[in-house]
Amino acid sequence: MIIRTCKRAIHKPATHISRLFRPLILVTLSLLLLPCQAHSETNPTEPIRFGVLSIAPPARILAKWQPFADYLSVKLGHPVEIVVPRGFGRMKEAVTKGQVDFFYINSHVFYRLKQVGQAIGVAQMQNLDGKTTSRSEIFVRSDSGISDISDLKGKQIAFISPMGAGGYLAPRAYLRSHGVKSGDEVDETFTRNLSTSIHKVLLKETGAASMCGVNFRLMGEKVDTGELKIIAASDEYPENLIAARADLDPKQVGRFRQIIVTMQDDPEGFGVLTGMTAMKIRRFLPYDPAMEDITRKLLEQAGLKS
Repeated sequence: MIIRTCKRAIHKPATHISRLFRPLILVTLSLLLLPCQAHSETNPTEPIRFGVLSIAPPARILAKWQPFADYLSVKLGHPVEIVVPRGFGRMKEAVTKGQVDFFYINSHVFYRLKQVGQAIGVAQMQNLDGKTTSRSEIFVRSDSGISDISDLKGKQIAFISPMGAGGYLAPRAYLRSHGVKSGDEVDETFTRNLSTSIHKVLLKETGAASMCGVNFRLMGEKVDTGELKIIAASDEYPENLIAARADLDPKQVGRFRQIIVTMQDDPEGFGVLTGMTAMKIRRFLPYDPAMEDITRKLLEQAGLKS
């Protein structure tokens, strides 16, 4: 039963009650109404909201993730709705305001949210290489005359997003830990698009670019990267993960985790995962908190606040 409003029989106070007691009566009545108001906000018919943080257009995100949401809806016996906050700021706001319950984000964004007590890890993505970590690759045109990262000094490098893990944090950390101060000696620009980063290098609009190595390989199936060469690969960084709001019921989080980490053992779930390979997803594993140590170290190497 959905309780939409809460009403209590309130008798009109007698006219002889002193004005002194009227405020006390009003406060008491307000306190009595609080449990009803809190209960009315818990609507069992509301869908579970699954947020996806991605650089892809919202329509494409919805199309790619809808089978996953449909699968969860059946297994949970409760509707799951895809929500697409655009950018870290909006995702953080959605988490803070309770507009999303679970969310798929990169490890850098997750670390930031967990540091302020707004997120907990649920499941780690395993990529197509069978790993929960990846490396970011730095690439240039083969005829650019750039043979190693020291040649990037005085030039520009295109990253994907300032809140990216493989698209910024890992490659910036690698450059700075190897004596190239990205952001000082190397000009940084952000494309927010994988194909744009590749094309900017091909068109000589930037000296180099960087992205997740698995993504670079996948993009090679869509864009001719024959004129490009990889000059460096970053240290490993944690792959994307599914997180939850820190204030969610642990039982709800546990049930959600159990369903997604066993998807590959269910024929229907395996079929859904097969359709997610374009997003470099092979399967999901229980989240490993040790991943946060990797991110913390990268932030220190990158010269960014942890």
